[in-house]
Amino acid sequence: MKNIKKSQAVSLNQAFIAGADMSTREKEILKNIISQTDFTPKKIIWRSSYWGTSQIGAVHYRGTFKNKPAVLKIQGVKPGVSEIYMIKQFTAQNRSKIIKPPNLLATIPWNDAKHYEALIMECVTGRKVLQSKKLQSRQNIKKFLDYYQEYRKNCLPKNPWLPKPKKIKWEEELQKAILTSKRAYPSHPFRKPTDKKLIEQAASLLEKIYEKVSLEFVHGHFSVEDLAYQDGEVVLFSNLFWKWKYPFCDAVFGYHWFMYELAHVKEIKPTLIEEQREIWLSELFNLPWVKKSPKNKRLAKAALLERAIAGLIIDSFLVDQKRSIAKYLTESTRNQVKTLLAELS
Repeated sequence: MKNIKKSQAVSLNQAFIAGADMSTREKEILKNIISQTDFTPKKIIWRSSYWGTSQIGAVHYRGTFKNKPAVLKIQGVKPGVSEIYMIKQFTAQNRSKIIKPPNLLATIPWNDAKHYEALIMECVTGRKVLQSKKLQSRQNIKKFLDYYQEYRKNCLPKNPWLPKPKKIKWEEELQKAILTSKRAYPSHPFRKPTDKKLIEQAASLLEKIYEKVSLEFVHGHFSVEDLAYQDGEVVLFSNLFWKWKYPFCDAVFGYHWFMYELAHVKEIKPTLIEEQREIWLSELFNLPWVKKSPKNKRLAKAALLERAIAGLIIDSFLVDQKRSIAKYLTESTRNQVKTLLAELS
């Protein structure tokens, strides 16, 4: 694949709004893959839905390939850039002896007629570096961020394989996110009329902060769900999401989603939520690149604000409303927007 013009592989908002969905074709695609390869599916690991809706973009199966354990990923919505290409580029430039992408055992490139691409990968059986859905110690969170530092040092490519966009159009991205939220959750009870003005104020501030800040080519999905141990190494998943982002977005992404997954902790209370938040934030601000520079500390807060905006628009709504902590998670996200807005203004 040469002369790539896309600066990212996928825009989830854009794909969702366009109605992207492979769910009705999944069985047919799986049958086609089985006929072409030695993969035998055993069970579904997960289906990647858009914000908890019925629209599916990809599906993962555990099974065997040439009589050895393997995982099949079916990408049923066409990406701007193939994940096969992303993984091969990451592998070629990766300098880390610790973190790596999953090994590709076989691939089927995107076919416009059949409308899918497939990746058959090694089956990673080790535990995740940091478990979500449970309270974590400072030591465990610090360990996750130690791997983040290793990734920053040795996984970021010296020659980014996607072209750098001129800038991120904040107003355009904001409107896409709001449209996605209204489509996925048209009448969510935790949404407040005053949120729109608050979000616009925060987005306007970020526009000013980032006016002369350079974009970085990073893994845009560095979450606690995406790092797992395997044979003495750590495998980094979600490689479809390498993209250009502003500084520290990759640092705060894991924290952002970890906080919402705490809704799964039995009888979780707001005090425990805030204790976990305090640990995460203190460790994030203790990262070498952050603590050595007031400018970087401000950029880290800007990255946290960007995530909090996303949380208030839609991400917090993914928490099951039936859980007693759900409303608090949205309210605390709103408070984070207000706090960071005040600190950065």
